[in-house]
Amino acid sequence: MIEYVDGGRKISPVLSDGGIEIYRLEGAGTYKWTEELKGVFYTWAPLGGRDHSIRQWFFPNSCEAMYQFGAPLMATVDADENNRVTAALSDSVSRSKISVCVDDLNQKDEIIFTVNIENSSRLRRGGEVLLRIDRREILYCRAISDAGEWMRSFLPGGQVRVPDNAELPLYSSWYNFHQEPDGALLEKELELAAKMGFKTFILDDGWQFEGENTGDYYKCGDWSVARDKFPDFRRFCDRVHGFGIRMLMWFPVPFAGYATEDYRRLKDKMAYNNDAFRAGVLDIRYPEIRAYISGIYERFVREYGIDGLKLDFIDAFRADPSIIAPFAEGMDTESLDDAAVILMDEIYAKLTAIDPDFLFEFRQCYIGAAIVNRCNMLRVADCAADSSTNRVGIAALRMVNGGTAIHSDMLLWGRRESPLNCARQLMNIMFSVPQISVRLTGIGSDQLAVLSHFVRYWTENRAVLLHGVFSALHPDFGYSVMRSETADKRISVLSAEPLFAPCGKPEDVFNNTSFDYVVSAGGACFGYEVFDMVGNLLSSGVSGPAAEKLAVPRGGMLRVKGS
Repeated sequence: MIEYVDGGRKISPVLSDGGIEIYRLEGAGTYKWTEELKGVFYTWAPLGGRDHSIRQWFFPNSCEAMYQFGAPLMATVDADENNRVTAALSDSVSRSKISVCVDDLNQKDEIIFTVNIENSSRLRRGGEVLLRIDRREILYCRAISDAGEWMRSFLPGGQVRVPDNAELPLYSSWYNFHQEPDGALLEKELELAAKMGFKTFILDDGWQFEGENTGDYYKCGDWSVARDKFPDFRRFCDRVHGFGIRMLMWFPVPFAGYATEDYRRLKDKMAYNNDAFRAGVLDIRYPEIRAYISGIYERFVREYGIDGLKLDFIDAFRADPSIIAPFAEGMDTESLDDAAVILMDEIYAKLTAIDPDFLFEFRQCYIGAAIVNRCNMLRVADCAADSSTNRVGIAALRMVNGGTAIHSDMLLWGRRESPLNCARQLMNIMFSVPQISVRLTGIGSDQLAVLSHFVRYWTENRAVLLHGVFSALHPDFGYSVMRSETADKRISVLSAEPLFAPCGKPEDVFNNTSFDYVVSAGGACFGYEVFDMVGNLLSSGVSGPAAEKLAVPRGGMLRVKGS
């Protein structure tokens, strides 16, 4: 039974059907209920990363959420990776927290779930929050995906449309140039990228100020293109489009750097100052500040014909209320949280009115259903060269935000990296839209061959990889088996043990393990082919019904022709 601890006014059951219960929580406060301590081996949260621990009562495992951060969803999982309990809230705008812990103190064999909802303007206006509790014995991935779809069902107007270019391979200037992009060099990079099959480009940080990398946001805010990097920026944009590539530009939504004229002009309209970034955070409770921000973006679209925006640091609006400037004359809302909702609605409406296929990229940690309704590309948070973290982030985003084009963080590797390690990075991002941030004109032919083959394969199989039924197995081992499956085909990546079970349909099995073989679990005969990391056919044969070890090199692929 759900009960309120403090503040909550009323709890009303709405539905109980097939293992799913829905309750109406009418008011802010703290609510809790208990589940039997039985069969729970892991916990799962949208931003939990590799932490699937079960914690005790004095240090609960928690999931914080609000419009600019996280998603209000938490799950417990059994040893066979089936759902035990998945809890989610319909309101991904208000500040909330879902926690779970073992109640060993009272020795009642219980796990405690706690839901805390802050008194947002939504609730003050008489709104309600629904709590969904899913106890179905299904694969935990399905339970989480169903909860994400349920949360998105409350979005006004539904999930935004995803343009085709949001799901095509993307070249980024970030890790390979950082804050020192060079227009002439980028033209050479993009000419090669286009030939390899890249269709989208993000011009990241550094285009907006002259000179060297500052490592922070001290010079962000006046928003004119640096002439020492791009002497003729309109010509540069036209060249990019001439390669058949759509172009996004990076903007840090909240910031006006201390060195900028705009900071000096608007310093009395800052929500707070971020000394670590050497920038002020614009106070978007002022309509004029919101108009100023969206006006900058509109100007770049109209002057340069850009096709999208990478909107960064939206989570900077998720500030401790105690440090935010007090409500003042000229503001139209008291809450910075509410102002963030208004701002993103205004930006989206203004730019899609110019181009209905306009591209918006957001990233972890702002991943809630409400904010995702204003983007069509959602990327893993920065994890340069860390392919395992990339894989884990992709799995979480795919499960919760399946209606959006999920992108990897940009891949980075060294110029002398082995082709095998490049291939293994690529296999770890197989089930996302690939973003690459490698200096293509500076790497060797062996690395280029691996990347070119991957882009071709990924593009040809995009429908299966992005739109099949997605599974991420063994969360305790960093999702060491990931796959996506349609009615006609399955694609799997094995990242630890090389064992797979044939599914009876055509399947591509990628060997991302430390072994030069994969093992069929048996049960069916099938024809197969073996390919290396650049797509060369190495061997073919027929497997019998018994378990069998098949020679598949690391970085290679086994193609099962179906039984």
